[in-house]
Amino acid sequence: MKTDGNEHVINLTKFKVTPELAGFGVRDLTSWKDFQEIRGLLFYPDPPTQKQIDQRVERLTAIALREAKKTGSTQVLVSCPPWMMSPLCKELLYLNMQPVVSFTKSTNDKGMTVISLVNAA
Repeated sequence: MKTDGNEHVINLTKFKVTPELAGFGVRDLTSWKDFQEIRGLLFYPDPPTQKQIDQRVERLTAIALREAKKTGSTQVLVSCPPWMMSPLCKELLYLNMQPVVSFTKSTNDKGMTVISLVNAA
């Protein structure tokens, strides 16, 4: 899925956008502080409780919603621990935002390459 060139995809991952992802419309957050917060929210030194997961999903969706209001984007690239994916996607969908993930392919010369963005939910 490529964006139409006008809409970009919000990067709600703990990684900076690569040139390859940028080609699919993925853009870094406009706020460095929000990016740093996302990195902390996606790091778990110990197994989380349901309450911790819920609180972090709430913060992540608040960041995505704030970025959407700034940019007009409705697509969000997500990458998180498996136990967080379902509640995060459900909350984004509830807020009329489409969570997407990168579809990668293994190559001999580059290792992994992104070939598409696909709906996560």
